[in-house]
Amino acid sequence: MLKLKSAVFSLLLLFLLFLFIVNSVSLGIYSFINPFMYVYCSIILILLFSIIGYLSIVPIFIVVFVAIAVMFTTLGGQSHDLGHSAILLILIQLSVFIAIPYLFSYFISKGRGLVMSIYYPVSVMFFLIFTFVALYLYINKIDITASLNYFSGNMTKKLISTYNEMGVHYLTTLKMRHLISKLFKIIFFLLPSLIITFSWVGLWISHTILKKFLKRDKILFFKKEENLSLWKTSDYFILFLIVGIIISIFSIGIYKFIGYNIILLSSSVYLIQGLTIISFFLNKFSLNIFLKILVYGIIFIFANPIMIFVVIAGIFDMWFNFRTIKTTINKEREV
Repeated sequence: MLKLKSAVFSLLLLFLLFLFIVNSVSLGIYSFINPFMYVYCSIILILLFSIIGYLSIVPIFIVVFVAIAVMFTTLGGQSHDLGHSAILLILIQLSVFIAIPYLFSYFISKGRGLVMSIYYPVSVMFFLIFTFVALYLYINKIDITASLNYFSGNMTKKLISTYNEMGVHYLTTLKMRHLISKLFKIIFFLLPSLIITFSWVGLWISHTILKKFLKRDKILFFKKEENLSLWKTSDYFILFLIVGIIISIFSIGIYKFIGYNIILLSSSVYLIQGLTIISFFLNKFSLNIFLKILVYGIIFIFANPIMIFVVIAGIFDMWFNFRTIKTTINKEREV
């Protein structure tokens, strides 16, 4: 009976994965700027791995193949018009949404800690992705600026068309078109750090959710017990943020966005560290689950002002040690 339930649940997860792949491929580059898609796919793949194990790669591969085949069949006569850039985009999507969560699940199942299980697949996969993209751009002699102008212009036209259909004509003025096009350019330049941030934070959130609600199975799959409310990044990581700030100040043109990407990526690390500080004090005062959800809800609803303070708290934790982590670690070592 238990095996039957596992089989049915696995089939359901594979069907959800099929829908996800079809949706992400149809969305194209838009799929990368939706943080919920990272969490959604990570949860599906972690659950699949927890049920089937490393052999889950076989049904995952079959589902991916079928989903891509269905997409090409749906396109019909347009399928032959898919260029190398579209194929490259699909490969990047599969690497980000499928390969990284699968490798993460593998490391978790082997008893690795959460941080290392995130670090290895994310760093390796994105190194391969960016290297491959750089070679692709170089070999094909693609002008990034021209591609950017085409991308922002195309996306702006689609958005303006949607606004016209909705009757929101005040957003279709020439001034608004210029602002929207500029916004798309900024998003395009920040896309590398956005994808990396959403990938690793999505894995962290998925792990936290599943470990909270799968208490019966966490001994079997989540082998390593960790108090994540005590997590703290290396003190030397602040140098990464400082380098980003220096580059953004002294660079010109599009090179400033190298610094902006570094700042955004490092800020995401300090954001999680700030949230672990909040989690530490919520646990310390033994607040119930409703109040905890309320606190986190307020943080994300009023994201702009509050998250800045959370990031600052994560940065200053290096000097003020809000949770007295060293004392706790020393006591654990003595035991």
